[in-house]
Amino acid sequence: MKESFLKQVLFFFVLLSLEGAGCAGSPEVKAPPVSDSSAEPFEAVVLGSEEYSIHAGDLLEISVFGEPDLSRTVRVGEDGKFSYPLLEKVQAARLHPRELEFKLVAMLKEYLVNPQVTIFIKEYGRISILGQVKRPGTYELKGKLTVTQAISLAGGFTKLAYRNGTKVIRMEQGKPLVFQVKAREIIEKGKKSLDIYLLPGDLVTVPESFF
Repeated sequence: MKESFLKQVLFFFVLLSLEGAGCAGSPEVKAPPVSDSSAEPFEAVVLGSEEYSIHAGDLLEISVFGEPDLSRTVRVGEDGKFSYPLLEKVQAARLHPRELEFKLVAMLKEYLVNPQVTIFIKEYGRISILGQVKRPGTYELKGKLTVTQAISLAGGFTKLAYRNGTKVIRMEQGKPLVFQVKAREIIEKGKKSLDIYLLPGDLVTVPESFF
């Protein structure tokens, strides 16, 4: 996790240098607002709840009754899959833990008689919050979380923060997408439709105000 965080920090500063030079290669796109029913927000609801959707970065503890060689801890990769004995790659992203249990049971029936599988989420995917917040760093994303809620989780803005310059950087298919989030409009004027939900792996950046 430390190595991943350092990579995000380096990416953050490279992006800032590109923006300062006026040649950022990452297109700024409009993210779906939290009020948009067509959006697909991060679906986690309650820690440990069956309603939680598995995402890249989650650490899963898989137990197969009576089969210690098949009981292990796996990390869900960026492609939403994890490696598992006999089955090679297993798609896990967007499934609830209970759904993944049923899936593994069905797949293991080819090799075992009446397999019994239990899945526990040992560690959740993370987001990073950098720049002018009071507690920058990485945080587990355990439920639905908007940008402004994430900033609150990081202690809120510093006095030097340029709130309307807040951005979310998200990697999709190996390319960074940049979402502008006017946090000041959301917080001070109640424009909640401008807020967006975060996904595991997102990087939230808050620049310094020059005024």
